[in-house]
Amino acid sequence: MTTTLADLDWPLRTERLTLRRARAEDAEAIWPWYGRPEVHEWTYGLPASRAAHVETWEQSLAARIVGEVDGRVVAVGGVMVQDAWSQRQAIAAAHRSQGELSWVLDPDVHGQGLGTEYAAALLRIAIAGLGLHRVEASCFAANAPSARIMEKIGLRCEGVFRGDSLHATRGWMDGMTWAILDEEWHAQHPDQRPAGQSPSAD
Repeated sequence: MTTTLADLDWPLRTERLTLRRARAEDAEAIWPWYGRPEVHEWTYGLPASRAAHVETWEQSLAARIVGEVDGRVVAVGGVMVQDAWSQRQAIAAAHRSQGELSWVLDPDVHGQGLGTEYAAALLRIAIAGLGLHRVEASCFAANAPSARIMEKIGLRCEGVFRGDSLHATRGWMDGMTWAILDEEWHAQHPDQRPAGQSPSAD
């Protein structure tokens, strides 16, 4: 049986964060900081409007996870589960076997290590919770803060790709892909228990 985010026991907690699945009403709650231009300098880009933000948010709820501090959402992101490439004979085994992490942090809490704490929790959910074989994260090569987070949570840089990413104001830029395999993560965290797995998620 394939484990999904819906199968996990929520909320999940780290030292300072409470993680839960996103809700439709979160769109309005996070807009005061999520809609700031500096938040989207290195992400997919600022939504065209508040209404567009709400619509996009509601369309992608299934993969979104929010991080709260004292009941306030300070981080949003998720685990996008994908099929791995495979030969035809192995399609079943490759189904939903890898994922991509994403995260955005409230600028007001930058510099406190919460981005690393949140990203590490997403990675744990992806591997210890969902049982994914491979997890990736990507960024513009010039986005040093994101690259540092990826390195801190144990991902390795698998490549810098020349001019493969188009920035709205900076033009064509280099991109980076970071990744980790499940056995590598488990070797780094031998004492970690499954993340949020309920007894019925076998």
